[in-house]
Amino acid sequence: MVKGYLVTGTDTGVGKTVITAGLTGVWRRHGVPAVAIKPVQSGAVLHSGDLIPEDVAFYRLAAGLNEPLDELNLYRFAPAVSPHLAATLSGEKVLPARLVHFCREALRRHRLTLVEGAGGLGVPLSGPQFTVADLCRELALSLLVVARPGLGSINHTVLTVSYARSYGLEVTGIIINGLRPEAAGPTEKDNPGVIETMTGVPVLGIVPYLPGVSVEEGRARGLVDAVERAVDWRALLEA
Repeated sequence: MVKGYLVTGTDTGVGKTVITAGLTGVWRRHGVPAVAIKPVQSGAVLHSGDLIPEDVAFYRLAAGLNEPLDELNLYRFAPAVSPHLAATLSGEKVLPARLVHFCREALRRHRLTLVEGAGGLGVPLSGPQFTVADLCRELALSLLVVARPGLGSINHTVLTVSYARSYGLEVTGIIINGLRPEAAGPTEKDNPGVIETMTGVPVLGIVPYLPGVSVEEGRARGLVDAVERAVDWRALLEA
């Protein structure tokens, strides 16, 4: 059985955190002791004098995680910019060796771990010399790619898969997030099949837009149910 995946996106804001939390919640519901970690969080929120990594707080809410915060997140910075720049603006530095060790410890402790990246594969974590793709390669994890449903998604997804392969990374599946069925036109209906054909990677699910879900507002109503229905989560256990 796989030990984990790295979850990346075709861009920032595509819903990596929502899918990461939803999958973790589904697996836990079915008796798999899964966990989700966010090694580097920029845009952390100040609460009662402490910086809180919003994405990790959302995992805990949606998936019922009770691990200590510091086991789910290593670096957290207030500026909502690329991690390497957020660290610089905060007077800190992301150390690749420390980052890799943190993730490996999580993978060692848990049966199944989702490691959520920052933005897309090319996002610098400590700088141009160490990106999300570099972290994935160091951890020897396969990728889950989260994509948007609409215009531009074919190009962004094909480029993401191609870039992953240029790094020697395996892409297990693609999940499309945020489809509004009432607004789905020819583009949204055509994209999944074209993406599968052009990448050779299966689209494992199309998750609808969920008005009751917001990472920023701490709302996860219906998320786990929706992911359980929409995503072939069993295939990810057997991959």
